[in-house]
Amino acid sequence: MLAPQTSADLNTLPFRLIPPRDRKLFRLVKKAKTIPLVKGRVLYGAGDPAKEVFLVRSGFMRLVLPAMERGRPERTVGVALPWELFGDEAFTAGHRRYGAIAGSTCSVLPLSRTGVLQGLKTAKSSLDAYLKGVERELHRLRHAQGGSHGPSAAQRLAEVLLDVGERCGEPDGRRIRFSQRLTHQVLADLSGAHRATVTTLLNDWLYDGILSTTAEGCFCVQKPAELWTLAGYDAPAEAS
Repeated sequence: MLAPQTSADLNTLPFRLIPPRDRKLFRLVKKAKTIPLVKGRVLYGAGDPAKEVFLVRSGFMRLVLPAMERGRPERTVGVALPWELFGDEAFTAGHRRYGAIAGSTCSVLPLSRTGVLQGLKTAKSSLDAYLKGVERELHRLRHAQGGSHGPSAAQRLAEVLLDVGERCGEPDGRRIRFSQRLTHQVLADLSGAHRATVTTLLNDWLYDGILSTTAEGCFCVQKPAELWTLAGYDAPAEAS
């Protein structure tokens, strides 16, 4: 994610619900009424009262900050992918720190903050996934704040792709197919790079066969081990 974030910001990052094991939460989900959204539709804005927690059922949501300058688009600081909860500022009955905009045609479910909190008491799987996500995000933030000797745009973009692949990737042998189509601008925002730089890097990696695209326009990581190397890490055994 973008370097200026603080540890307090991590509380708004989405975490994944695991329906087969988190039964109390899943019952809450089954009773919720679906809200369909077209791409670009605003669900709520920064500063709005935070009354509910939301779950993405299909598509993805962008968590955004207002533009720094007039005429420029809002900045994406996170994405909520299928079966991920977002908007947990509601747990403290506060106000939204980020806005939420549909990144694609999608559907979300509004959930009672009280019901979600009660469900989380027995939802060890979802809590474990959340804590793992926070740990991963802290590691990325430390990696991204190395000053002049910090990671390059290529390293940051590779990290973002690995993260998205873990969260919404569908394994195909050693390859990982993304289930969501993220634009170059969204990837640029998440990696703290210029869109033109991200487009050039993606084109290079497509040419080198590290990435490919599906018929739906989603990315597929053809060579996970090389992407781990580009991110500056040793590839895990399953990626080699």
